[in-house]
Amino acid sequence: MEVSAIIIAGGQSRRMGEDKALLRLGGVTILEKMIQELEPVASRIVIAAGNKKEVYRSLFDKQVVTDVYADAGPLAGLHAGLSASTADWNIAVACDTPFANRGLFQALLSFVPVSEIGDCRRGEPEAVVASVAGRVHPLLAVYRRSVLPSLDQELREGNHKMMNWLNGLQVVYVDGQTLAAGTGISEEQLAFNMNHPEDYAQAKIWYEKKGHDFS
Repeated sequence: MEVSAIIIAGGQSRRMGEDKALLRLGGVTILEKMIQELEPVASRIVIAAGNKKEVYRSLFDKQVVTDVYADAGPLAGLHAGLSASTADWNIAVACDTPFANRGLFQALLSFVPVSEIGDCRRGEPEAVVASVAGRVHPLLAVYRRSVLPSLDQELREGNHKMMNWLNGLQVVYVDGQTLAAGTGISEEQLAFNMNHPEDYAQAKIWYEKKGHDFS
């Protein structure tokens, strides 16, 4: 089964005060680390960069795409990534989840029905999404490319809330305990995202305590 990956990295990082994707853990940027974790499980990686295409293209040897729908948030980033994809199934991950690793991506992919070919039939899964401690994480997920028309319609109608769109799909939700098993990270860490400087400080503490090994 061919799998692509989409890293959603187009946010403005206003609360952080600097680009979250370019913050460093262990001497490498979060975005570089995520690429390293995705390469063993995805045949192609796309960076959905919002309006930061030139910045990321100069730093990373991956395809970088911009949003078709400006100022529409992460839903527009997912749309841009899926539009550039040719794979049936696509990992989607936010750039500010520093501990998402290949084990986690493999765990999500294990819930994909590998026998499916072509368009999704009625009742078959269109997405596999992490649900940790009662909270759904639409950007810690795997999506069929066939969801693109419904995603495009949402954006054309000015609807930018991911959960509203997700609720209209056939989704398999996977709990955090199941995903954490065998990944080497805790439930809290696998869905941990960095929005504020104190979140980055916490990530550095965990990273140091773990001995730099979250693979």
